[in-house]
Amino acid sequence: MRKLAFLVGLILLWGAMLGVAEEVEEKILIIDETEGFLISLRLEAMVRILAQRGFFIKAVSAFPEGPVEGAPFDLVFVIPQEGRYIWLCMPLESQVQIEEGARELENLKTLVGEIFEGRRELRTPADDLWPLLLSFRLAELGIFEDE
Repeated sequence: MRKLAFLVGLILLWGAMLGVAEEVEEKILIIDETEGFLISLRLEAMVRILAQRGFFIKAVSAFPEGPVEGAPFDLVFVIPQEGRYIWLCMPLESQVQIEEGARELENLKTLVGEIFEGRRELRTPADDLWPLLLSFRLAELGIFEDE
């Protein structure tokens, strides 16, 4: 019960903080491979906060085998069933200009850390090889660009 109260408080706090933030017009795809109730609540809290910031969110329950309706996306969160990390994938050209979006990425890392109470960590292509490889695969599938 304490965890649920913490999540509700966190949502309200972030909502108040982000209410003053500038509007963002980016599209995010969330690939949610999880099945647990508590993690679903955490993901819902994260989605609500991102939506309040002006992000368009689309979610799927498995890694795509082809293009996803609503593409192209600016960012893709891959949330594996188990493990410590959440992978943040992005178009390859965005990875070259990472300095410009560094503040936004730090905000996303902070958000994930707080929502998941430090149990999960957001990793980007700059942090780890796996999100870079996933980004290549998603680009091949047309997730980042219209074909």
